[in-house]
Amino acid sequence: MSGGALRWVPWRSTLEFLRQNRVYDVRSHSADSSPFLLIANFSRPSPSLRPENKSPKSARSARPTKPLPLRQYPANLTSMPQKVVIIGGGIVGVSTAYYLSHHESNPSVTLIEASSIASGASGKAGGLLALDWHGNDTASLARLSYQLHVSLAEQFNGRERWGYRELTTLEISCTEGKAPSRHVAGVPDWLREGVISKVGNLGTTQSTAQVHPRRFCEAIVKESKNLEVIIGHASKVVLCDDKKVKGVEVEFDGIRETKIIEADVVVVAAGPWTSRLLPNIPVSTQRAHSITISTQTPVSPHALFTNIKLKNGSLATPEIYPRTDEIYACGDVDKHAPLPKFARDVKVDEGRCRQIMKNISVVSEILEYGEITAMQACYLPYSEIGPGPSVGWVPGMRNVAVAAGHSCWGICNAPGTGKLLTELICEGRISSANIQSLDPGRYTR
Repeated sequence: MSGGALRWVPWRSTLEFLRQNRVYDVRSHSADSSPFLLIANFSRPSPSLRPENKSPKSARSARPTKPLPLRQYPANLTSMPQKVVIIGGGIVGVSTAYYLSHHESNPSVTLIEASSIASGASGKAGGLLALDWHGNDTASLARLSYQLHVSLAEQFNGRERWGYRELTTLEISCTEGKAPSRHVAGVPDWLREGVISKVGNLGTTQSTAQVHPRRFCEAIVKESKNLEVIIGHASKVVLCDDKKVKGVEVEFDGIRETKIIEADVVVVAAGPWTSRLLPNIPVSTQRAHSITISTQTPVSPHALFTNIKLKNGSLATPEIYPRTDEIYACGDVDKHAPLPKFARDVKVDEGRCRQIMKNISVVSEILEYGEITAMQACYLPYSEIGPGPSVGWVPGMRNVAVAAGHSCWGICNAPGTGKLLTELICEGRISSANIQSLDPGRYTR
């Protein structure tokens, strides 16, 4: 499967597609050989991202702080888990699946996703990675995760496969229709001459980088060992009378009855949909719009955080991320759009997308005359208590873990989250970073 293309198709045509491409071992999951329960067996071993601090450090020299454990194994988990089921095919779920599948204890790993891999925010994010922009609660996680992004890119040719590269990250300011009073140094040559009034350095190539998040997710799924992927809606975490997990109830399009996928451990990494499965883990959400642009002229790898005072007196703060083959730009979040049942049902407000294009055109003629190649929207997950995500065992349940609420830092911090959850599940304690303040038990204190 190395280097093979991965396409996701409607479930009705999944079996035929997999047979034609001969890249999966497809079999029925149920005893009655239902043709609707298909498993793909991978047999191959806006809120702003602006930093909380700006002290650059080398990714290779960064050291995690002394680790502190979360909780030990639940009392009933006295041996290595044989079967782990992950709910959510975004970057956190995919990263967790990857590290679990490569752990020496060799658990069986199943990933359940309702739409397709990276169908939500993980496929529509900007993909910025930052080493040292994080607060105390997530700084250790971010350092670990940044290092893992570097090592994964080196190990699996991430520069070619998912657009990994180092960036210089700048903050720029300007006023629409007004030239600055003096010359400003350090302005990238693809921005309008005589428009930018201020340039600040937020990150160097030693402290900021980028990935194309959807391509990253698809590649890491391929690099997982013996990973089973089920396309279906995980509607319920099923518990026994003693609150020990039994499995996950899954619904499939066109089928009335549900199936229970049994598990020793369940990981809920469902992003903004997490609270629908775990009501005691409050995760809120906001919609964010973005566009991708094709330009005739290549632009330098400078990520831009902008402050644009418009003619009407309002302030626009779009973020611009040049990629190797396109330019990505995103705008402000929308707090009033309700979360749909599935990622595939997210509504896109084209007016908001066109406003992003209009705003970034103020700073760049190259962008102004570029072609919009995608208008898209997604929902970002936020933990309602504390500044960081929830990562660890869910209180009140046995053998159920959660990893959700990463906000705009999900792409950056997903590999570290996946590695730490693997340590917690397979080794009983977290040893590679200090995320004690992210313990989901904080919701019960």
